[in-house]
Amino acid sequence: YLWQNNSTNATLTVLQAGTYLATVTVNNCSVTDSINVTYNLPPVVNLGNDTTLCQGVILPLNATTANATYLWQNNSTNATFNVNQQGPYWVTVTVNNCFASDTINVTYTPLPVVNLGNDTTLCQGNSLTLDATTPSASYLWQDNSTAANFNLTGPGTYWVTVTANNCSATDSIIVNYNPLPIVNLGNDTTLCEGEILTLNVTSAGASYLWQNNSTNATFNVTQQG
Repeated sequence: YLWQNNSTNATLTVLQAGTYLATVTVNNCSVTDSINVTYNLPPVVNLGNDTTLCQGVILPLNATTANATYLWQNNSTNATFNVNQQGPYWVTVTVNNCFASDTINVTYTPLPVVNLGNDTTLCQGNSLTLDATTPSASYLWQDNSTAANFNLTGPGTYWVTVTANNCSATDSIIVNYNPLPIVNLGNDTTLCEGEILTLNVTSAGASYLWQNNSTNATFNVTQQG
């Protein structure tokens, strides 16, 4: 045997593209044959580094390659895959019968729990403390304050963003205020014995409670007190 590289073995292992010739001689008679070998490069597949995401974030994985077919871990054959939960994800990309694979591990960090309560209505003059305390967290309120609590004394929309482990969550609350009813029994006064003083605190949509547990809108004074 004689190969193009002067090897005299019966076999030759091909590792790169090129033209290969073999001359075989038996009883001083020789014959030569040749073969052209070409190599197709495997596709390049890179899903990125392993990563940690905040809960609710979607990570699009893109393996798009010209003239390729795809196989993902769930048997999907699309060029892309959207990750929405933690786990290992892999894809095999095949082009011209050559294939390559890549894997990425995705973990999720839970969002901090933020609950400022239901929208509410307070009476004028009242205050409300909003508490967003979360372990190892930072805070940002609508007025750029950064404490865990916020004390409100007027109507408006109040919100806070809580960040823990690089993940953030926001909640808001709408607070309305009702004005206090106007109550005026008049000045302290002195009556003549036998006179009756009618006290009237009638107000639309109101309920009443007098010192003797009466619930009328008016009260007739017949004695001092």
